[in-house]
Amino acid sequence: MNQTPYEIIKEKIDEAEFVLIGIGEEFSLENQTEEQLQRAYECLNTLIAGKTYFIVTMNSDEVIFRSKLLGFFIAAPFTDEKRQQSSQEQWNAYLSWLSATLGHRLCILELGVGFANPQVIRWPFEKTAVFNQKSSFVRVNQKFPQLSEELAGKGISIAENAVRVFAD
Repeated sequence: MNQTPYEIIKEKIDEAEFVLIGIGEEFSLENQTEEQLQRAYECLNTLIAGKTYFIVTMNSDEVIFRSKLLGFFIAAPFTDEKRQQSSQEQWNAYLSWLSATLGHRLCILELGVGFANPQVIRWPFEKTAVFNQKSSFVRVNQKFPQLSEELAGKGISIAENAVRVFAD
């Protein structure tokens, strides 16, 4: 029996102690309506309920901060100036949180992240998956679902729009 992308992601989250989530361009208001984004964030919030998580978002549209996801566990390096100070604090909190996940079952979800700024999520998340022997990696991206060779055996690629996987 084939699993849906949602079921695959749920299974990986259920197996994990920690969940690291990267939110990319597919989750921006340029590509989706706010209603679709809110539904996707609501679904994501339900999936990670009870888990220790951190989210890094590429988006500056603030929609994620209007969701039920906890703002304290969201780093938004491309946010507007009014949030800039807290953004740096959140980035430091993220780095501290990430160091605590080493040696633990970490589920890494990369959702709709392209190549606009691969040095923020795409490449560091891959590196984290390679170094953490107990990690699993799921990349959901309609245009760029490919995995690097280093992720062979521990990574899953889902060639679908990340928002639709959660919003639908």
